[in-house]
Amino acid sequence: MPTIETARFGKLEIDKGEIIRFPEGLLGFPEQKDYVIIEHGPGSPFYWLQSLVIPDLCFVMIDPFVIKNDYLEDIPYAKKKIFEGKNNENICVFALVSIAQGERKSMTVNLLGPIVVDIKRHSGRQAILSSSGYSHQHALNFQ
Repeated sequence: MPTIETARFGKLEIDKGEIIRFPEGLLGFPEQKDYVIIEHGPGSPFYWLQSLVIPDLCFVMIDPFVIKNDYLEDIPYAKKKIFEGKNNENICVFALVSIAQGERKSMTVNLLGPIVVDIKRHSGRQAILSSSGYSHQHALNFQ
């Protein structure tokens, strides 16, 4: 099993089958292609998207349907194709979480640019839902 160094979790042994390849990278990080998804903890809605190359590059993610249970219902059919794989149970959708620092700590969720992962193919991409009405700074309020 390969071992990776992370700033948040220390050294981690990962199975090669857990590696998710983002051929286009993520917005702002086009050169970073390989990540692993780490669960925050049992029962938590949060996940971590950890770079395999840069120890400090780690994103907090959440299942967007926990925040907005009708997420993706109102987007056009052409955009919905982004979320379809050969077998839809292999597709996972995540939203990146931003945590504001300072006096007023708050969390927002990027519903405009979801992370779409095909677990079976070990591939992912960041979709951009332009003209969807979603925000990249949706307040994190659980329904």
